[in-house]
Amino acid sequence: MMLKGYVIGFSSGFYSVAEAAEKESLMTMPRKMFKGAIEGVNFTQVDMESITELNEPYLKEGINRMKKLGIGLGFHGESYAMGGGEKPMGMLDSSIEADYIHSHDRLIQHIIGCGGLGGKYVNIHPSETTPYIRLAKDLQPAKLVDPWGRPLRKFLEENTKIFDWAVDAVNRGIITATHLPSYRSYYRKEVEEEIGKEKEKLTEEERIKIVREGDKRAIAAFFDSSELEYGAERISYMIIAKWMQQNKDYLWGSIVGKKIEDEKLDSKSREWVPAVAAKYVWGHFNPKDTGRYKDPKPLLQKYGIYFVFETQMGSAGVEGLFRLMRPRDMAFLCRSIGSQWVAVCFDFEHVLSQNIEPKKEIESIPYGMASYIKVCHLGWPTPHVPAHMPIPIGSEAHMYLYDVLFDLRKKGMKDAWFIYERASAARESTILAMRMLKKFLEKDVPLKQLPLEFFGMDPKGPDFKRQEVTIRDHFMDPIKGMMVVPEEEYTFLSKAATEKGKAELWKKEQFR
Repeated sequence: MMLKGYVIGFSSGFYSVAEAAEKESLMTMPRKMFKGAIEGVNFTQVDMESITELNEPYLKEGINRMKKLGIGLGFHGESYAMGGGEKPMGMLDSSIEADYIHSHDRLIQHIIGCGGLGGKYVNIHPSETTPYIRLAKDLQPAKLVDPWGRPLRKFLEENTKIFDWAVDAVNRGIITATHLPSYRSYYRKEVEEEIGKEKEKLTEEERIKIVREGDKRAIAAFFDSSELEYGAERISYMIIAKWMQQNKDYLWGSIVGKKIEDEKLDSKSREWVPAVAAKYVWGHFNPKDTGRYKDPKPLLQKYGIYFVFETQMGSAGVEGLFRLMRPRDMAFLCRSIGSQWVAVCFDFEHVLSQNIEPKKEIESIPYGMASYIKVCHLGWPTPHVPAHMPIPIGSEAHMYLYDVLFDLRKKGMKDAWFIYERASAARESTILAMRMLKKFLEKDVPLKQLPLEFFGMDPKGPDFKRQEVTIRDHFMDPIKGMMVVPEEEYTFLSKAATEKGKAELWKKEQFR
């Protein structure tokens, strides 16, 4: 069933960071699922720490017991941020063959496992890979693949114009690799021997063609090798970028929107890398070799589960450098995949951690495209990520979240899960604040027209009357000390009583 309206939820948290007293309550998925009920909501985002949780003893029985209590569930898939080493779900944008295969297999496991348990969505960080700008210092296998996970050699053989461009790019120094010169030298020597045998019969044009074929063999052999190369992915990313430009690919037009000159591919990588990263993620959902890579779309349809892309948490020193991190770009990715069961999560803390101002990011989303945003992680955006601080009613954080959520609603986000991701025991009035967000968003009340109820005040209640009295007593305070005429603060007491300090006593008594 498709999502309708706004649903308030709570994330379970995870065992590895919990305090000792709480660890037992996070040892299994059903226990994690119950966390929402404890907080007063009927939806829990279960935070997965390992794929092995999908094979816990008595898992389905426990989940079904929670469902009978009226609790719904979504999942946060494996993430590098949850501890441990690299997680394959964060490598969907990788062009390294081993990573591509591993991440696709884990993608299918997540959909089948979470869908089989009745999850409404599974949320993942699709791009936790090494930022493009830092690839040059890391050794990677030269065995690369195209966006569909097929050998890059096969892709080049199918796209002869791109293959010719790649040869020229190597000769011009646009594509560089430590081991490519030795491969080219070997194959050029081989073709020179061929030319030598037929030297008298060959024209200059034919000789050039044979040399070019030798260069192509060298590049193809390099991609078939097990060489370790510094930043091998830079090569595949440039090749796919050129191919996307030439084919006027939707993702290139939407994310980049202009031509990048060959000589500037490296220096302007931040402008085009998100489009290529999105294309690799897209390839996982539109496989050509369905014998090797299972198509996820029919599985999403079968289980009625959303697959949700979220901005990964930024790391100090590489903020804003990750390959795919903008919710806007992820919305374009969802449109290009072509399934109603793919969506975006807007995490305001994570977006800021990538050095992106959330309100400006929302402004960049075309009208209607925010309909792809089906999950919002509600956190007051702070540089100290992940702070996950409470949201007190009527606070600055409360008003800010209403403001940005209202902007998203105007851009098309009419149905979404609002999830508070927990980090500490102090939640204060967060759930009540979230209920106010839901109530007035669904009524389309602009920020400046929010009633006192949003701020936790009842116009007929004693709190409101007390505030009125306090305001009346102090409304002249801003000009105190500026009056020419003598100021009087005696209320109904005499001057003699005031001089004896009785006025101060009266101030204390009136608020008892």
